[in-house]
Amino acid sequence: MTDYKSILLYYYKGNTNTQIATICGCSRTTVIKTIKRAKELNLKLPLPATLRDSDLYLMLYPKRGKRKGYYIPDIHSIEKDRKKRRFSKFRAWQKYCRVAKREGYKAYSKSRFYSLFHEYGSAGARFHVKKSKNIGDILGFALLQSRYSNDAASFELVEKQMDDWCKERRLDKYKIWDLRVAGF
Repeated sequence: MTDYKSILLYYYKGNTNTQIATICGCSRTTVIKTIKRAKELNLKLPLPATLRDSDLYLMLYPKRGKRKGYYIPDIHSIEKDRKKRRFSKFRAWQKYCRVAKREGYKAYSKSRFYSLFHEYGSAGARFHVKKSKNIGDILGFALLQSRYSNDAASFELVEKQMDDWCKERRLDKYKIWDLRVAGF
């Protein structure tokens, strides 16, 4: 493991980055990054004697939070926006990327987003909802399921709520929309 304490001690004594790298047996890039991060944290001499290299490493290089999976684009709302003036797939993709970043998810690449958009546009990929007084609720459940498709627990919860809703109204969910097309 790199001796971060020594890097900082030699730096504050006035040695150059190349000299420090040679003395400590690490790369010059490691020395530069360590010094830069120490300056950002305002670390000054003398360093506490109880501070170990592993603790110093965690101070200089904190663990990053792991990002979640990919954000599922809401193609249905994008399809509605398509009818607006000045719509472009590129702008829709940019908006999708902003939302994905804000929510903490990764965004699909532009080409993957375009292919998802194209797949939705094909005739077989839409929900075939029969006429119903409760069409808003039905579409709401479908959108919730598409939203939580990566989260198994939430997906099952939404599906259970949808089943209960259908039982209350004595409906067969398989007669309301074609679940095979939707990927269920």
